[in-house]
Amino acid sequence: MYQIVSALNGFIREEMIPNPFEFISDNEVVAILFFALFGGKILYKIAFSMCGIFHSRRGNKVLGSIGYMFFYYINVQVLIKLSQWFENTNLIFSIYIIFVMAMFIVLNKINSGIRQNII
Repeated sequence: MYQIVSALNGFIREEMIPNPFEFISDNEVVAILFFALFGGKILYKIAFSMCGIFHSRRGNKVLGSIGYMFFYYINVQVLIKLSQWFENTNLIFSIYIIFVMAMFIVLNKINSGIRQNII
């Protein structure tokens, strides 16, 4: 089951979710470079870390894969919206960094609240 979900997630990420950096520049090469450098490395780590707040590597891999896809999608959508609203790349990344920090704070509070109610 995990292989099916993982393959489906890979297809969705590659074919259905737009490049979050296509609005940063009119030059398609620049957008592809941004995605290759930032999206392939840093965006993956951010989404994986957000998923890791709720899911351990020893847990259900299918749920982990779905959670990763969820957080990846949220991050891509935030970057797309910021790119549409602002033209300054530094401003986009500054706001995105603030968003990521706020998400980690909120997710950790949600996770600790869930754990307190379970224990």
